[in-house]
Amino acid sequence: MSIKKARKLRNALLLIGMVIMLSACIYEPLLAVGAAVALSCLIPHFLYNKCPHCAKQLGRSEGPFCPFCGQHIE
Repeated sequence: MSIKKARKLRNALLLIGMVIMLSACIYEPLLAVGAAVALSCLIPHFLYNKCPHCAKQLGRSEGPFCPFCGQHIE
């Protein structure tokens, strides 16, 4: 999976989880489901948010270059 796809998946999971948690006002058990979905956004973040050249975690860096090795990221 590419870094861009992983970031989109991470953001989508977080957004969906937050919407589900907000709907817990209507049905309380949805809070746990929403929290699980929101926390699942960490899986693609830690698995795929790495520089393809030096393999270091990019963290919050959204730029086109790796902050560690300076190589172009996709």
